[in-house]
Amino acid sequence: MQLSEIRQQFATLSGRHDLVADFSGDDFDDNGADWFLDCGQRWLDRKATHKKMYSWYKEDITAGDYKLNFRYCTAVKEVWVMGADTDRAQLSKKDYNWMRSEYAEGASNEDQGVPKYYSPIVLNLGPDQIALTSSDYTDEFTYDADEILFSDTADHILYHGILFMPPSDRTLTVSVLGRFWSPPLYPSKADTLKTYWTVHHPDILILAALYSLEGFYRNREGQRDYREQLVEALVDIDAGEAEEEVQDASSMEG
Repeated sequence: MQLSEIRQQFATLSGRHDLVADFSGDDFDDNGADWFLDCGQRWLDRKATHKKMYSWYKEDITAGDYKLNFRYCTAVKEVWVMGADTDRAQLSKKDYNWMRSEYAEGASNEDQGVPKYYSPIVLNLGPDQIALTSSDYTDEFTYDADEILFSDTADHILYHGILFMPPSDRTLTVSVLGRFWSPPLYPSKADTLKTYWTVHHPDILILAALYSLEGFYRNREGQRDYREQLVEALVDIDAGEAEEEVQDASSMEG
């Protein structure tokens, strides 16, 4: 279903015709509906297990690079590198403290090579320094800024990232397999936007949006009813995933 069709159904089932532009005039542009649809989708992303929750993020790095930042990731599962004269290789995950201790001289002073290790990285500063930029942070501190993503990077709060070592000595493609949020439905997006939930389970997405709507308006009984339907639907999705895994295991054993 297109996003406009999902909005229409959401407005119809909730009775909240005011959440689209002009319900009686068949204008189903967003007028607040996408907020609840996005809340519902994020609830589903937190609760559900399905194959599309994992995605690749791939980006080229060059000599001297030692970190990679990307948006909407909730957990990194694997990291790989590959180059023109470098076979595909999986990096070993290390503890963040180990990385900082083992490569204590700082990225610019370490010997370069093909990266072997990675760890999730802490990119952000605390609340008192969150507004610092790459051009003014030295007003407050001088050293150990290699891993920080400063506020002059657009939407820097959305970013997750990895630190990899040693720093690269060549052009490589880094491939990150991770768990990512679905593409956001709010602020309003083009009606052609597709996510796992809009394509495969628009009915469950609408249920989740209705669940969120009831929660914001403190209707605990109504929210409980929707939650029961959602839990049952997610159990069915999990069962389908488990059935395929059993079949895969049987095929490999045979």
